Amino acid sequence: MRFIDGLVGEAVIVGPAWNSFQATIEGLVGLLVAQGRVPLPIADVAVRTICERERFASTAMVDIGVSIPHARVEGVDGIVAALAVSPRSVYEVADGLPITIVALVLSSPDLSGEHLNFLASLSILLQSDLMRRRLREARDVGEVLRLVRESDPVRSQS
Repeated sequence: MRFIDGLVGEAVIVGPAWNSFQATIEGLVGLLVAQGRVPLPIADVAVRTICERERFASTAMVDIGVSIPHARVEGVDGIVAALAVSPRSVYEVADGLPITIVALVLSSPDLSGEHLNFLASLSILLQSDLMRRRLREARDVGEVLRLVRESDPVRSQS
């Protein structure tokens, strides 16, 4: 499964006004709930699972301003993703270092291999300096989705 397949509709936010990792995760999970991709009864569990995991092993890549918080959570159907981008900062890590792109990934616990493949697809997308710059500069959700779709080599060839 490619990143664009898990990223749908309004599960993208440009220039959010969050100021912490926890607020970012709550906001992104909220987007997934609003889209019907995560059931409301498991939203708190998803937020708590992601935040606990982050305390033990950060997913922030400070050198490139990207974070990919992820977890497998009971009650999630398949693999779902939400994305937040900002030209300045979605949230800051210790020492005030900005994280400008956050890609949240949740998946069903029985999808271990698929979960890892999805994360690999996302990692490839965000390895590009040009893609990160374009995402940070995106003016709206439509532009973000277009950039992600155009980066998909399978879809670009069809």
